[in-house]
Amino acid sequence: MRILYVPNEWGDGRQTGIRRALATLMDAGLVEDVRIYSLLWRLRAGEGKAAVDGLLAAVKSFAPDVVLMQHLGSTGLDGAYFSELRRLGNFRFIYHEADPYSRWKHPLPSEAKAAGGAADVVFTVGRGAFRSNFIRSGSRDVRWCPSIYDPGRFGRSIIPHELKRPYDVVMIANKSKARTPFTGHPNSRQREELVRLLCRRFGKRFAIFGRGWTNASAKGPVPYSEQDAAIHAGWVSTNWDHYSSEEAYFSDRLPTTLATGSVHVTTYHKGFDEIFMGSDRFLRFGRSPKEIVDVVDDILATHDRTSLVDDAQSGRQFADMHFRQDDQFVTMLNFE
Repeated sequence: MRILYVPNEWGDGRQTGIRRALATLMDAGLVEDVRIYSLLWRLRAGEGKAAVDGLLAAVKSFAPDVVLMQHLGSTGLDGAYFSELRRLGNFRFIYHEADPYSRWKHPLPSEAKAAGGAADVVFTVGRGAFRSNFIRSGSRDVRWCPSIYDPGRFGRSIIPHELKRPYDVVMIANKSKARTPFTGHPNSRQREELVRLLCRRFGKRFAIFGRGWTNASAKGPVPYSEQDAAIHAGWVSTNWDHYSSEEAYFSDRLPTTLATGSVHVTTYHKGFDEIFMGSDRFLRFGRSPKEIVDVVDDILATHDRTSLVDDAQSGRQFADMHFRQDDQFVTMLNFE
């Protein structure tokens, strides 16, 4: 198998988890050759049309068996481009969209629609509107895959066993602000309500990390690579999802937090009873901000600190079993 991978990465960020997975497959002799063409990185570095043309040239010269592309918004690629791309070889085309999009307020980018229409299979992170967005755009085969975590970056730090932590409850989330009226991510008000209720119930025992918060519990943004320390600063972590009505959707906040090692309470979505069967020890849900606060309160009142550490360890094992980025990558490559 010869794989051409077009990752969702730009700036200093890299899809290190998939790069490691590709290297492992190569070392094991399961993949003949790999080429990575970082289109978004090239475009944001100012290469412009040369970057777009270069992708066509890479497909033609490399002759891949599989082309896997991720998150092509803001690249300018259209249906004509993908038609030309497909004429360059007999390869299986996989499109993976891990970002959430609604139908109206935060619609699917035109590039994603064009890619989905040309792909043999589309993988996306919800079973409702997210899937329907691609079906309406002409995609023939649209499948669910969950948000994941990078096991090379998270799930490696020791879960602290000390019986004292600065906070009882921590949350990592930005306060959303739409750039223009009637756009942006939904359910921002519920997230703000959750933060208000947590502040009221837990006071100084609650910490919110992220951009935009100005209340007494606000601790400011935390670098992506330092989230372990923020999560381990409290006994229970929590969140309210954008797209709370999307079936089977959760952001990478959930698997990343479980892998880091925390008992977590978050938004309930349809489909979770199946996806998270047997996870009650380390993962609980609420159907409203108030219910989430009540669940957090109940966990803290009924669990000693040692049992919370044990439960967090079980959550890490669950994430390792179900939500590893490298495992998901192999699953996508082997689609039938």
